[in-house]
Amino acid sequence: MILTTIVAFVFVLSIVVFVHEFGHFFVAKLNRIFVMTFSFGFGKKLLRKQIGETEFVLSAIPFGGYVKFAGETEEDEQTEDQDKELEVFVPEDRLYRNKHSLQKMSTVLAGPFMNAIFALLIFIFSLWIQGVNVQPGTVVLGVDEGSPAEAAGFLVGDRIISINGEEFEYWSDIATLITYEEGIASEFVVDREGETLRFEAAPEYDSDENIWRLGLRAPLPAKVGNVKKGSPAERAGIRRGAIILSINDTTVTAYKDLEEFIHPRPGVPMEFEWELDGEIHSAEITPASIEASSGGERIDVIKIGGIGIGPPYKMVRIPFSDAVRYGSRGFADLVSAILSFLKKLVTGKATVRAVGGPLRVGIMAGEMLAWGFSYLVYFMAFFSLNLAIFNLLPILPFDGGHFVLFLIELVSGRSINRKVQQVMMQVGFIILVVLMVFILFIDIFNIFS
Repeated sequence: MILTTIVAFVFVLSIVVFVHEFGHFFVAKLNRIFVMTFSFGFGKKLLRKQIGETEFVLSAIPFGGYVKFAGETEEDEQTEDQDKELEVFVPEDRLYRNKHSLQKMSTVLAGPFMNAIFALLIFIFSLWIQGVNVQPGTVVLGVDEGSPAEAAGFLVGDRIISINGEEFEYWSDIATLITYEEGIASEFVVDREGETLRFEAAPEYDSDENIWRLGLRAPLPAKVGNVKKGSPAERAGIRRGAIILSINDTTVTAYKDLEEFIHPRPGVPMEFEWELDGEIHSAEITPASIEASSGGERIDVIKIGGIGIGPPYKMVRIPFSDAVRYGSRGFADLVSAILSFLKKLVTGKATVRAVGGPLRVGIMAGEMLAWGFSYLVYFMAFFSLNLAIFNLLPILPFDGGHFVLFLIELVSGRSINRKVQQVMMQVGFIILVVLMVFILFIDIFNIFS
């Protein structure tokens, strides 16, 4: 498990950092900046290949990388790469420090921008290649009391034929067809025992949960979807497609029943009975303690029980146009969620326990790989977007700090004094070290608490 976690973490970090540095490299080339070195990793150089004016390097420590431009400082750097024996002459107009402020600004922003684009492309192409998880069926199995759906006249057993004129066959499509605007109703065509009815209902926004609610439910069956490798469920013999019949001799009929039994009882042994391939099985399973968000107005990290099973969704392939639409929406939702979390963190509506550093990221990468490679790919998108936002912090040595320097340079028409830059770099480095130590402490606390 530890080896899997390390491999998953190195895999994610290496690709995301490579994408980031490639962004700097690509835009630097567009701006005709002389790129001396493109290094994948830090430390001792294991492999070196000169291609044109740039030396491409594979270094021993894979946790990062860098791009070295000629003329990054005031000193003469035309022959300065200490690990480089070949001396080259760099024209003055190709030195980094001599470029226009806008060119330098675009170069430093290219890394975070490329990370964001990378995350978006993961969303789009993953949906196109793998498909989307859907819940089969369009029959209403539950109507929330006092909800817009109840007010519109929906009853249990109604089969929804179309929404806003569009027919569909999966319950999961409802969320994509409804109009999400305050006071704007969607039109539903419903079959009720052979009679065609028309309803209008507008979802209500729940500001506490940050979601829209209509009040229609079609609970998932108590059937097992994905099974996490090495989980209590897998060790007990539960496999994909198994139907959970009972827990502690209490019959379960819906997937939410499983969650209601398991989540509140981490570390508590329970007797499970399930059907798989026509055979009845039973075993005592102890839910593991896993981290989850508390949700609500104040975000915190809580411990809940989990046996390592996922809901029974069906995977359906979609055309590329839909992948672009759904992927872009998923990307936008992720951006919104990250920014919302940062806002809550600053305003005290989220605890620092919800912050994850390198240790937690590594553990999460291993957890995602245990669920399946596709989960790790989506986690890579999440990590890449977080890295993009983190790098935009307006302090040195982050890209956002360099952007601020060049913005001041653009507005004032002159470069910032070298000594002032050094002081800003030192202050930023101190802030970075304090931040890293603080986050590492939180990681250790969360892992061993």
